[in-house]
Amino acid sequence: MYVESVEDAELCEQVRAGDSRAFRLLWERHVAMARQCAIGCTRGSAADAEDAVSDAMLGLLQALRGGRGPVGNVPGYLRVSVRRAAARTAARRHRELPVAELPDLPASENGCRVTAYFDAACAREAFLGLSEQRRIAVRLFALEGKGAGQIGERLGIAPPAASSLVYRAKEALRAGYLRHHVSPADAECADVMDRVVASLRGRSVRRHTAAVSSHLHRCAACRERGRQLRDVNAGLPQRVGVK
Repeated sequence: MYVESVEDAELCEQVRAGDSRAFRLLWERHVAMARQCAIGCTRGSAADAEDAVSDAMLGLLQALRGGRGPVGNVPGYLRVSVRRAAARTAARRHRELPVAELPDLPASENGCRVTAYFDAACAREAFLGLSEQRRIAVRLFALEGKGAGQIGERLGIAPPAASSLVYRAKEALRAGYLRHHVSPADAECADVMDRVVASLRGRSVRRHTAAVSSHLHRCAACRERGRQLRDVNAGLPQRVGVK
């Protein structure tokens, strides 16, 4: 049974040993501090702050499970993680223009309108391709502004699990959005594009690198698709409406 007198250092060791209940206590003990820090780092944006907290908490969990992370100074570790997550969000906002802020275009500029419709269709297909649980998590987070604790209550899971679910759901949505931008009929080309998407999202598998490079060297169409995907990826996550 966990009590408030248990030190953070001991809880960290228990998490490293695989005890998820210990992490839940760390979450409950420090999430308010993390949110306060995040609000200060995101200029009062509740959604950005909650995203930064979720990323920081997930990073803490992954670090501890990997045998790393803090020895005892959990608040300090989380403050650094929250500031870094908030900085990444700020950098994205600096270079990306949200869809809602795009100016209305004259009817003659059909090319821009077609691109907007195509982007919306890709986002829709990517969303429909998620599992039901992930669709619910994305809707609650992105549309209703719910935090990990509230999402966990709705889905019947602990806040750390909800945070992890939201993270995975957002990443799956981004990857699906990219995949729907290119649909080569050739099976080999389609497989290579899946691996290019994985690489762009930081999930490449080293053993596939040589095969992908070889294919791109001889396939001009896939090289062009790859350039297109890099351009689209540079505009994520705002293009799919999820930070």
